Amino acid sequence: MFGMNGKKICPIGVDLGSGYLRMAQLGQNGQGLFLQSAALCANPESLEFRSPAWQHWAAETTRDLVRENDFLGKAVVTAIPSDDLLIDPISVPRSALNRINEIIPQKLQKRLPFPIENALFQHVVIEAGEKNESDSVDVLAISANREDINRHLAIYEKAGLEVAGISIWPTAMVQSFMSFFCRRENELDTTAILINVGTNHTNVAITRGKNLLFARVMSIGYVQLEQGQMVQRLFSEIDTCMQYFGGSAAADQIGRIVFLAGTGASRTLCDKLAGLAQKMQVAAQIGDVLSAVEINHSPECLIDRRNCKVDWATAFGLSLDGLN
Repeated sequence: MFGMNGKKICPIGVDLGSGYLRMAQLGQNGQGLFLQSAALCANPESLEFRSPAWQHWAAETTRDLVRENDFLGKAVVTAIPSDDLLIDPISVPRSALNRINEIIPQKLQKRLPFPIENALFQHVVIEAGEKNESDSVDVLAISANREDINRHLAIYEKAGLEVAGISIWPTAMVQSFMSFFCRRENELDTTAILINVGTNHTNVAITRGKNLLFARVMSIGYVQLEQGQMVQRLFSEIDTCMQYFGGSAAADQIGRIVFLAGTGASRTLCDKLAGLAQKMQVAAQIGDVLSAVEINHSPECLIDRRNCKVDWATAFGLSLDGLN
């Protein structure tokens, strides 16, 4: 982040997944947040995700998009794609929290889809509800394959960019939610479920203010939802997430549903979410970050709010990491 004419400019947030390459750079001025520039490119269907040819495409395209658009600087904040990140809730004795870095590999070693010697681990200690006096603590254990991370970093190195940070998608979702849809003081104490449907995945996060309480990836995205029966399966899995959360140490009544999506989001999904909210008797909304931020209307920032089917919440959240 650097200053220019009284403005603060964030790093470029890069959301590189199996469906799209999204790049967004936000800034802050006296009026609030604004979008400096953004760019989008769909992954070629002919290239297998993670393949050497895909990596070459990702590096070349990232470099071209930075050159061709109104981005400032070379610093980027990115996130490991959902395909390459394992997030598992585990329970740890409160007395053992000082040994959490030893406990997590032991808990996850049988669940890892790659050799444990290649694993990198992080964790988020879940803030328990006020009435919880359990001797155990819920922890979101996060792991990734070192080779996947190195592959990801190599893309930006080849693109001539500087990685200022690597985040995770739940943190980016919560960052966007807090910045654009959680501005009233009373909303900070409301537990919300955030739902983000991508090309091949649906990401779900439950948060209370900035405190992440739960996160899960489901292998159902817009591609799979073209099959009608998959819509019901998706909502069954969302219900399972809420049931699991309800039995955790951080359990709290969910008071809000936010569908992080563009204005062109699936009407079927919107109707289903409205029905879920009515059943739960909670508020629901579409959280379109493009509608919540001022756009820099330079010729190089060709972002159209109208009927936008692409969600920018993760890319925006990654860029906003630079304001902290």
